[in-house]
Amino acid sequence: MKRGFIYVLLALVACLLILWVELSRDVPKPLEEPHQDSAKPPPKLVSPRSPSFPKPELPEGFAPLDSEDSLEVLAEALLRRGKPPQDIVVVFSSPQEAAEFAAEAPLNGMSVIDDSEALSSLRLRLSDPLKAIDFLKDLEDDAQLEWNRPVQAPPLPRPEYLDGERAFGDQAAQWMDVPTERSEWGRGVTVAILDSGVDMGHSSLAESKISAIDLVGGTTGPDGVYLGHGTAVASIVAGAGEELQGLAPSAEVLSIRVLDGEGRGDSFTVARGIVEAVDRGAKVINLSLGSDSSSQVLENAVNYARQKGSVVVAAVGNDGARGVSFPARYEGVVGVTSVDAKGRQSAFANYGEQVDIAAPGIGVHAAWSGDEKVSFSGTSSSTAFVSGALAAEISLNPEMNPDQVVEMLYGYSNEAEKPGKDLLTGHGILNVGRVQNRDTLGIRDAAVVGYYFDPAQLKGGTTPFLVSVQNQGTEWLSGVSLEVDYNGVKRNFLLGSLDPGQVRSEKLFLDADSASDPDGVRIVSNISISGGGDVKPSNDTRASRITLPAP
Repeated sequence: MKRGFIYVLLALVACLLILWVELSRDVPKPLEEPHQDSAKPPPKLVSPRSPSFPKPELPEGFAPLDSEDSLEVLAEALLRRGKPPQDIVVVFSSPQEAAEFAAEAPLNGMSVIDDSEALSSLRLRLSDPLKAIDFLKDLEDDAQLEWNRPVQAPPLPRPEYLDGERAFGDQAAQWMDVPTERSEWGRGVTVAILDSGVDMGHSSLAESKISAIDLVGGTTGPDGVYLGHGTAVASIVAGAGEELQGLAPSAEVLSIRVLDGEGRGDSFTVARGIVEAVDRGAKVINLSLGSDSSSQVLENAVNYARQKGSVVVAAVGNDGARGVSFPARYEGVVGVTSVDAKGRQSAFANYGEQVDIAAPGIGVHAAWSGDEKVSFSGTSSSTAFVSGALAAEISLNPEMNPDQVVEMLYGYSNEAEKPGKDLLTGHGILNVGRVQNRDTLGIRDAAVVGYYFDPAQLKGGTTPFLVSVQNQGTEWLSGVSLEVDYNGVKRNFLLGSLDPGQVRSEKLFLDADSASDPDGVRIVSNISISGGGDVKPSNDTRASRITLPAP
């Protein structure tokens, strides 16, 4: 039997087992006290029911891997008696091999649903598994077979995840120091939004440049709770209305519909959408969607985009678990997480090594279908802000390639909690103002950026933590001092000088009684610089109530 068939068998068995097992490990995080906005509450978006995908029962004759049955018997039972949860995808080494296979597939128990010449891939459905298994034995060694993985828009965060989070409302752009006058930002740059479609008649998008492609079928598809998801993303990227102005109002939006009204799709269609976006000249590809399983065809599509010079931006997911969603987890994709208006990573956001940058994701005002405006939370909105910022900076810096612009966003991001790149916010929090003012001399801006508790140290008893500050201006700062008030005691630290962008941390301790207090500990930190003149005094002080998880 050819080695290629063994790979197919392994893939089939592994795919079904993956549907069984879901591994995640929650890392405890200290919680800050809730902050109430004094302004009128923003309009509410009722959390839609989360899209769900049926998990098939084990086919008759299928057994776990520790069974005495041979791999061939297990795979044959899977194909002969089981019904795959969805269609399958075969990735070939060349378009010619894919075409030859497609020509013979209908005669061998398979029908071709879709194909991608650029990715040398076929989307198939098994109509007669008895014939199909014999035909699959003849696959070349380098052909790869996989289930067509389900993909979905991240479920909107559950209400309990939003308790204590501070919403942005209509102040997200201002919070990132984005100038009000930005009408020309994004000109000449195409942003592809692969989502549930965009309502081009929405008042905030009526003046925007939008074209649309539907890969799902139909003009609007099933009316579902996620039908406005793509519209919300588009308004954050390129809204041109008076009330909802995106970060890149002059960017051209290419809406590629890959999700239905319930926010559901599949990896092959998303991969096709990525290829379509690249071939139509998109420099930025926004993917406010994801899957908990890897897909070879989707990874190949991401590589295709990267080779052609496009930036792929994707949401890390809203499951509140360790493990970034795919495709955000792939190499070269900008993985985006969410923060609230206090600059803390959102409790619902996934985390891991592949998180690259954070952006506003709590209670952001955005457009929705039917000319509605909603309060939008989740890593979907955060991803849209990063895509909008990329489109703006690519248009404003034509001498840079897109990858250089990405690195610029990372380099001028605000530090958050743990110094350096970390699992929660990656390189830091998007700050468009710092990017814009990077060559403007004389900006003095010291900031208290957060408190960090090492999860490994949350064991009860005396607990260490870091208070971090950053020079977020362009001027060298001298005479920097920090005052920390907690447990009725004030601690003062002379930090000396800070170079532009530099972060410095001081280590403090909560005693055992404070660390175990269920009401938490209030910590107030204030930073000052010699001679004053701080251009943004709002970030000089940070007052928080920290509640540590029980050991």
